[in-house]
Amino acid sequence: MRYVYAAISVVSAILLLSTLICGSWIRYNNITDPGSLGFHMKLGTLSVLAGLVTSVLLLILSFRRVP
Repeated sequence: MRYVYAAISVVSAILLLSTLICGSWIRYNNITDPGSLGFHMKLGTLSVLAGLVTSVLLLILSFRRVP
């Protein structure tokens, strides 16, 4: 189970970094293409969901280890 937590944390971190990079790219290049914006909105939503899942799993892990 430890490896699952680690894998989800890594995926979440990669998604969050990708969202930050893509958001900056859209902002500085003034992208207005609806397809591009839609893709990046999905990426952002997935990043937030992955972050929430990671947070919940870390809470579960911390409560299990409390004596």
